[in-house]
Amino acid sequence: MRWAILTGLLLCSCLALTQEPAEISAEPHYTLLLENANVRVYLLTLHPNESALLRLRHSFMTVALQDGEIIIWDEGKSPIQHFQMHNGDTSFRCLSPICATPELLAKGLAGGFRNDGPKDYRNITAEFLDPTVGWAMTSGGTMTSPASMFLGGALVSGVQLEPGDSSAAAQKPRAQLIIPISDINLKGPGIRIRKSPGEVGWIAPGQPQALTNAGRDRACFIMVEFRPGDYATAPHTP
Repeated sequence: MRWAILTGLLLCSCLALTQEPAEISAEPHYTLLLENANVRVYLLTLHPNESALLRLRHSFMTVALQDGEIIIWDEGKSPIQHFQMHNGDTSFRCLSPICATPELLAKGLAGGFRNDGPKDYRNITAEFLDPTVGWAMTSGGTMTSPASMFLGGALVSGVQLEPGDSSAAAQKPRAQLIIPISDINLKGPGIRIRKSPGEVGWIAPGQPQALTNAGRDRACFIMVEFRPGDYATAPHTP
């Protein structure tokens, strides 16, 4: 029995190493949720024993939607390293002329996810289409909600609102991406966002942005505030 299990694991590893990465838009485990001039947002769903191998060409962030364990690896490496994930854990990877070589930009960044657990694994993956996003965090970074992470060009914040509480309004009416990590029922002047984990909300620039929790339970979500031009000297991009 042990040899059968070991043989199965080795076979899975070999298949993962020889499989060709797919563009995220063509990888069947990714579902497009939102696309505009700022960002493309996908939902990754892996059932038990499923894998996804993809290639990315923009700076991106991922948000875990539940506690669990997932195997993550870079192209060319063995898919053996396990990562403990917690609901709301957020990671950023910079992939733009600010932080990557021309060779890496031409090739793209490839890697994979594999779910060996007994339950589905889900995350939100957001690609930043502005190449200047990430100038303040060129080596990438992670955060556990509630916290914040200034990328440069965008601010990522973990928000928790008790029933009736409101978020602080931004100083400028910037675009915002809302990624629920619990069921949320948010309202503001002319705005109502009722979403669950696995969905996203969008607030266009110019709209009122102080949000009140209109639900009966605590609302937990990741907010991405887009801040184009928030640097004194523009980063160099060809």
